[in-house]
Amino acid sequence: MRKLLLLLFILIPQVVLANTGHAVSDSVDLTHTFFGYAAIGLFVLGYAMVPLENKIHLRKSKPVILAAGLIWVLVAITYAKMGDTHTAHEAVQHSLLEYAELFLFLLVAMTYINALEERNVFQSLRCYLVNKGFSLRAIFWITGLLAFFISPVADNLTTALLMGAVVMAVGGDNKKFIALACINIVVAANAGGAFSPFGDITTLMVWQKGKVAFGQFFLILIPSVVNWLVPAFFMNLAIGKAQPEVSDEVVRMKVGSITLMALFLLTICTAVSFHNFLHLPPAAGMMLGLGYLGIFSYWLKRYEGRSERYDSILMSRVSSQDRPLQSLFNRKKKKIDFINDLDEAVFALDNDHIVTHWSKGMETLTGVSSKEMVGTRDHWKPVYSKERFLLADLVLEQFPEKEIGKYYNGQQHRIDFASDGYETVGHYDNLPGGGKMLSMAAVPVKDKDGNITGVIEVIQDLTSQVQRRQHFDLMQRIAQAEWDTLLFFYGVILCVGGLSQFGYLAMLSQSMYQGMGATTANILVGFLSAIVDNIPVMFAVLTMDPSMPLGQWLLATLTAGTGGSLLSIGSAAGVALMGSARGTYTFGAHLKWAPIIALGYGLSIMCHVAINAALF
Repeated sequence: MRKLLLLLFILIPQVVLANTGHAVSDSVDLTHTFFGYAAIGLFVLGYAMVPLENKIHLRKSKPVILAAGLIWVLVAITYAKMGDTHTAHEAVQHSLLEYAELFLFLLVAMTYINALEERNVFQSLRCYLVNKGFSLRAIFWITGLLAFFISPVADNLTTALLMGAVVMAVGGDNKKFIALACINIVVAANAGGAFSPFGDITTLMVWQKGKVAFGQFFLILIPSVVNWLVPAFFMNLAIGKAQPEVSDEVVRMKVGSITLMALFLLTICTAVSFHNFLHLPPAAGMMLGLGYLGIFSYWLKRYEGRSERYDSILMSRVSSQDRPLQSLFNRKKKKIDFINDLDEAVFALDNDHIVTHWSKGMETLTGVSSKEMVGTRDHWKPVYSKERFLLADLVLEQFPEKEIGKYYNGQQHRIDFASDGYETVGHYDNLPGGGKMLSMAAVPVKDKDGNITGVIEVIQDLTSQVQRRQHFDLMQRIAQAEWDTLLFFYGVILCVGGLSQFGYLAMLSQSMYQGMGATTANILVGFLSAIVDNIPVMFAVLTMDPSMPLGQWLLATLTAGTGGSLLSIGSAAGVALMGSARGTYTFGAHLKWAPIIALGYGLSIMCHVAINAALF
């Protein structure tokens, strides 16, 4: 039974902070009560919904928040029956305080990352790497190196998605390279985050709890490098020397990008100073950093000519097509000759991809007359520099949605009033006026028997709308924070806090750190983090609060941070890349290299024990 409870608790999903204490369970054993078992059942049931998020489309925060509330109901009832009406109240307050500190810290960090993304910092880096003409092997090493050194500042999820976009843009149809590069990015991002207090939620928790000082994290820099370089070396041998096609895409950073990066660095320094010198919570320093960003965003607002307006609280979405255009599509069932006289940009193709109609709006948008275009297959020329299918061609050929996504980077979706039609949004540089942001929607034309005889495409110029929304808006950056993740953290913190009141953490601490020994238990932490996630495992360790020397706390930090690399599902970086590189970077592709990754994991532990032997 004790081993079962140990497994159930360690398989906790994500995030939280240490010591949800004030439990009187040290003196009163509630682990074998009905409400105690019910609390574990609620937690397991709530967390069981988390891995099914993408299948049942239920946000992971919802079942965990529900479980947290019900667990604390059981805690309160249990203590009330014992005549204690204060312990539960004080314990939940303590949990809320721990959550508040973590919440504010992460909210500021997420806001800065979103701000840098809005200023095209990450996009310009991606384009630079793609356009330099590096070989596939060079891209493999560059993206891995950047992932290793970006993740200590940004989170591993953002880092993985950024570098993943690079390898997918360069790799093209080379699925083997993309899979290997994605594995390398995941390992590098997780290893890089292990030696910095800001690199991962686990390191942040350890730092805020005071188990490891800021500068002491860098004692595991070399073991972290070993953790990444060993599997990277072997994977590198499986990559050819092919030279990918160079892209002509150009993305420039917006005004204020460099200043934003400097402010983010200053905010990190402020948080460290609050903790090390003022003995204040790091979250307070991060909130001061949000003040830096707020003042700078005011300057940006004035610079962009918006001094008369307040920043909006919630960002508005740029709609891809006005609904009145639905009536335009509906008219296709009658006669489509009316297209030529439309002021909207509309064209039609027949079954042979020959242009049959080219509206006045298309002439205005493209600068190409109807006389030049009708009767040809040149409808691609105003948009692209070399021949390729437009959305209309793809709809006409009835390409499956997955194939259409390859042409439009997954930014397409079905039209709600025409299931066999699609719409998408993108920027096209070849159009007159220095390029335009266009929304395109295409639906097939059918005869009375349902056979496709052609296709109509409607194009809407969104350039002016997008330009109006391109101004920097601080509240929009805050609104784009990962709120589901932040609320998920709340649910887990409260769940674990409730379970600690029943005495399960004390029991688990005795089973792991007294029964197995600190070194074995800390190595096990890494393997467990490969099954779920490193954050909950580290939270369990911090909440147990075993008596360990600095070397063991650094070992736990190293294994919790890098153990998630053993499987693709073991970290947020791996899960995110499986989504963005769907069908190429898969669980099975990562699993093939698990022994090599485990070799790096083991060597990094040995390296830490050898280098930092005096700390054990």
